[in-house]
Amino acid sequence: MMLQSIKNIVFDLGGVIVDLELERVREAFREIGMPRMAALMDPCYPAAVNELLERGAITWEEACDEMRRIDNLPTVTNEQIAWVYAEFLARVDERKIEQIEALRKQGYRTYMLSNTNPVAYEVVRQHFLRAGRQIEACFDEICLSFEMKMLKPDPQIFEELIRRTGIRPEESLYIDDGARNADAAHALGFHIFCPPTNGQFGQLFEE
Repeated sequence: MMLQSIKNIVFDLGGVIVDLELERVREAFREIGMPRMAALMDPCYPAAVNELLERGAITWEEACDEMRRIDNLPTVTNEQIAWVYAEFLARVDERKIEQIEALRKQGYRTYMLSNTNPVAYEVVRQHFLRAGRQIEACFDEICLSFEMKMLKPDPQIFEELIRRTGIRPEESLYIDDGARNADAAHALGFHIFCPPTNGQFGQLFEE
Protein backbone atom coordinates (compact mmCIF):
# COMPACT_ATOMS: atom_id res chain seq x y z
CA MET A 1 0.00 0.00 0.00
CA MET A 2 1.45 3.40 -1.01
CA LEU A 3 0.12 5.76 1.63
CA GLN A 4 1.46 8.79 -0.19
CA SER A 5 -1.22 8.18 -2.83
CA ILE A 6 -4.02 8.13 -0.25
CA LYS A 7 -6.30 11.16 0.02
CA ASN A 8 -9.39 9.56 1.56
CA ILE A 9 -9.88 7.15 4.45
CA VAL A 10 -13.13 5.21 4.76
CA PHE A 11 -13.78 3.62 8.15
CA ASP A 12 -16.07 0.81 9.12
CA LEU A 13 -17.71 1.46 12.49
CA GLY A 14 -18.17 -1.68 14.59
CA GLY A 15 -14.90 -3.45 15.35
CA VAL A 16 -12.84 -0.59 13.94
CA ILE A 17 -13.94 2.64 15.66
CA VAL A 18 -16.28 1.23 18.28
CA ASP A 19 -15.23 -1.84 20.25
CA LEU A 20 -17.60 -4.80 20.01
CA GLU A 21 -18.29 -7.31 22.76
CA LEU A 22 -19.77 -10.31 21.00
CA GLU A 23 -19.87 -12.58 24.04
CA ARG A 24 -21.35 -9.80 26.15
CA VAL A 25 -24.22 -9.24 23.72
CA ARG A 26 -24.88 -12.97 23.51
CA GLU A 27 -24.94 -13.18 27.30
CA ALA A 28 -27.25 -10.14 27.43
CA PHE A 29 -29.71 -11.81 25.05
CA ARG A 30 -29.61 -14.95 27.19
CA GLU A 31 -30.13 -12.82 30.30
CA ILE A 32 -33.44 -11.49 28.97
CA GLY A 33 -34.46 -15.00 27.88
CA MET A 34 -33.59 -14.92 24.15
CA PRO A 35 -31.04 -17.69 23.47
CA ARG A 36 -32.01 -18.05 19.81
CA MET A 37 -31.23 -14.38 19.19
CA ALA A 38 -27.95 -14.83 21.04
CA ALA A 39 -26.96 -17.51 18.54
CA LEU A 40 -27.76 -15.23 15.58
CA MET A 41 -25.40 -12.41 16.53
CA ASP A 42 -22.53 -11.90 14.08
CA PRO A 43 -20.85 -8.47 14.01
CA CYS A 44 -19.57 -8.63 10.43
CA TYR A 45 -22.23 -10.56 8.54
CA PRO A 46 -25.67 -10.16 10.09
CA ALA A 47 -28.22 -12.89 9.57
CA ALA A 48 -32.00 -13.08 9.58
CA VAL A 49 -33.71 -10.21 11.40
CA ASN A 50 -30.44 -8.33 11.97
CA GLU A 51 -29.79 -8.17 8.24
CA LEU A 52 -33.28 -6.82 7.54
CA LEU A 53 -32.84 -4.21 10.26
CA GLU A 54 -29.43 -3.08 9.07
CA ARG A 55 -30.63 -3.00 5.47
CA GLY A 56 -33.45 -0.70 6.51
CA ALA A 57 -36.03 -3.17 5.23
CA ILE A 58 -37.85 -3.18 8.58
CA THR A 59 -38.22 -0.68 11.41
CA TRP A 60 -36.80 -1.11 14.90
CA GLU A 61 -40.29 -1.90 16.19
CA GLU A 62 -40.80 -4.55 13.51
CA ALA A 63 -37.38 -6.02 14.29
CA CYS A 64 -38.23 -6.28 17.98
CA ASP A 65 -41.49 -8.03 17.09
CA GLU A 66 -39.55 -10.53 14.96
CA MET A 67 -36.99 -11.11 17.72
CA ARG A 68 -39.80 -11.81 20.17
CA ARG A 69 -41.27 -14.27 17.66
CA ILE A 70 -37.93 -16.01 17.11
CA ASP A 71 -37.57 -16.70 20.82
CA ASN A 72 -41.31 -17.04 21.49
CA LEU A 73 -41.05 -14.41 24.20
CA PRO A 74 -43.83 -11.81 23.77
CA THR A 75 -43.18 -10.15 27.13
CA VAL A 76 -39.69 -8.78 26.43
CA THR A 77 -39.78 -5.04 25.72
CA ASN A 78 -38.22 -2.94 22.98
CA GLU A 79 -36.24 -1.17 25.71
CA GLN A 80 -34.74 -4.45 26.91
CA ILE A 81 -33.64 -5.30 23.38
CA ALA A 82 -32.15 -1.82 22.96
CA TRP A 83 -30.17 -2.41 26.18
CA VAL A 84 -28.79 -5.62 24.66
CA TYR A 85 -27.54 -3.75 21.60
CA ALA A 86 -25.91 -1.16 23.83
CA GLU A 87 -24.05 -4.00 25.56
CA PHE A 88 -22.73 -5.03 22.13
CA LEU A 89 -21.25 -1.61 21.36
CA ALA A 90 -18.94 -1.53 24.35
CA ARG A 91 -17.00 1.72 23.95
CA VAL A 92 -15.13 4.04 21.64
CA ASP A 93 -11.45 4.23 22.48
CA GLU A 94 -10.75 7.98 22.65
CA ARG A 95 -7.34 7.38 21.08
CA LYS A 96 -9.11 6.33 17.88
CA ILE A 97 -11.10 9.56 17.80
CA GLU A 98 -7.87 11.48 18.30
CA GLN A 99 -6.27 9.56 15.43
CA ILE A 100 -9.16 10.44 13.12
CA GLU A 101 -8.91 14.09 14.16
CA ALA A 102 -5.16 14.03 13.54
CA LEU A 103 -5.66 12.54 10.07
CA ARG A 104 -8.11 15.30 9.21
CA LYS A 105 -5.60 17.93 10.35
CA GLN A 106 -3.04 16.30 8.05
CA GLY A 107 -5.37 16.85 5.11
CA TYR A 108 -6.98 13.44 4.74
CA ARG A 109 -10.71 13.33 4.06
CA THR A 110 -12.45 10.86 6.35
CA TYR A 111 -15.66 8.91 5.78
CA MET A 112 -17.67 6.23 7.55
CA LEU A 113 -19.41 3.31 5.83
CA SER A 114 -21.20 1.07 8.30
CA ASN A 115 -23.65 -1.79 8.47
CA THR A 116 -25.74 -0.63 11.42
CA ASN A 117 -29.24 0.15 12.64
CA PRO A 118 -30.74 3.35 14.07
CA VAL A 119 -30.66 2.24 17.70
CA ALA A 120 -27.06 1.03 17.51
CA TYR A 121 -25.95 4.21 15.75
CA GLU A 122 -27.51 6.34 18.48
CA VAL A 123 -25.54 4.34 21.07
CA VAL A 124 -22.34 5.19 19.18
CA ARG A 125 -23.31 8.87 18.93
CA GLN A 126 -23.63 8.92 22.70
CA HIS A 127 -20.17 7.34 23.09
CA PHE A 128 -18.73 10.20 21.01
CA LEU A 129 -20.64 12.79 23.06
CA ARG A 130 -19.25 11.36 26.29
CA ALA A 131 -15.79 11.81 24.76
CA GLY A 132 -16.66 15.46 24.07
CA ARG A 133 -17.12 15.09 20.31
CA GLN A 134 -19.90 15.25 17.77
CA ILE A 135 -19.54 12.19 15.54
CA GLU A 136 -20.63 14.21 12.49
CA ALA A 137 -17.65 16.56 12.97
CA CYS A 138 -15.19 13.68 12.64
CA PHE A 139 -16.18 12.68 9.10
CA ASP A 140 -16.77 14.39 5.78
CA GLU A 141 -19.70 12.05 5.22
CA ILE A 142 -21.34 9.23 7.17
CA CYS A 143 -22.99 6.47 5.11
CA LEU A 144 -25.19 4.09 7.07
CA SER A 145 -26.64 0.88 5.69
CA PHE A 146 -30.13 1.33 7.15
CA GLU A 147 -30.41 4.75 5.49
CA MET A 148 -28.90 3.60 2.18
CA LYS A 149 -31.06 0.44 2.04
CA MET A 150 -27.91 -1.52 1.15
CA LEU A 151 -25.61 -3.82 3.07
CA LYS A 152 -21.94 -4.69 2.88
CA PRO A 153 -20.39 -6.67 1.25
CA ASP A 154 -22.74 -5.87 -1.66
CA PRO A 155 -20.65 -3.91 -4.20
CA GLN A 156 -23.58 -1.52 -4.70
CA ILE A 157 -23.05 0.08 -1.31
CA PHE A 158 -19.44 0.92 -2.18
CA GLU A 159 -20.53 2.25 -5.57
CA GLU A 160 -23.08 4.47 -3.83
CA LEU A 161 -20.37 5.71 -1.45
CA ILE A 162 -18.26 6.67 -4.47
CA ARG A 163 -21.21 8.41 -6.13
CA ARG A 164 -22.12 10.39 -3.01
CA THR A 165 -18.64 11.50 -2.08
CA GLY A 166 -16.89 11.73 -5.45
CA ILE A 167 -13.84 9.93 -4.10
CA ARG A 168 -11.61 7.83 -6.35
CA PRO A 169 -11.04 4.28 -5.03
CA GLU A 170 -7.37 4.29 -6.08
CA GLU A 171 -6.85 7.33 -3.82
CA SER A 172 -8.80 5.82 -0.92
CA LEU A 173 -8.02 3.48 1.96
CA TYR A 174 -10.86 1.34 3.30
CA ILE A 175 -10.51 0.00 6.87
CA ASP A 176 -12.81 -2.88 7.92
CA ASP A 177 -12.36 -5.83 10.27
CA GLY A 178 -14.59 -7.99 8.02
CA ALA A 179 -12.54 -9.73 5.33
CA ARG A 180 -15.44 -10.10 2.88
CA ASN A 181 -16.27 -6.41 3.19
CA ALA A 182 -12.64 -5.47 2.60
CA ASP A 183 -12.43 -7.82 -0.38
CA ALA A 184 -15.53 -6.22 -1.93
CA ALA A 185 -13.94 -2.78 -1.61
CA HIS A 186 -10.63 -4.04 -3.00
CA ALA A 187 -12.40 -5.43 -6.07
CA LEU A 188 -13.54 -1.88 -6.83
CA GLY A 189 -10.01 -0.50 -6.56
CA PHE A 190 -9.79 0.59 -2.91
CA HIS A 191 -6.64 0.08 -0.90
CA ILE A 192 -7.63 -1.95 2.15
CA PHE A 193 -6.52 -2.59 5.70
CA CYS A 194 -8.14 -5.34 7.78
CA PRO A 195 -7.24 -4.90 11.48
CA PRO A 196 -8.16 -7.50 14.08
CA THR A 197 -11.56 -6.80 15.62
CA ASN A 198 -11.24 -3.87 18.04
CA GLY A 199 -7.67 -3.38 16.83
CA GLN A 200 -5.82 -0.14 16.21
CA PHE A 201 -5.25 1.55 12.85
CA GLY A 202 -3.12 4.56 13.79
CA GLN A 203 0.14 2.70 13.18
CA LEU A 204 -0.56 2.87 9.45
CA PHE A 205 0.15 6.59 9.49
CA GLU A 206 3.10 6.72 11.84
CA GLU A 207 6.30 7.89 10.27
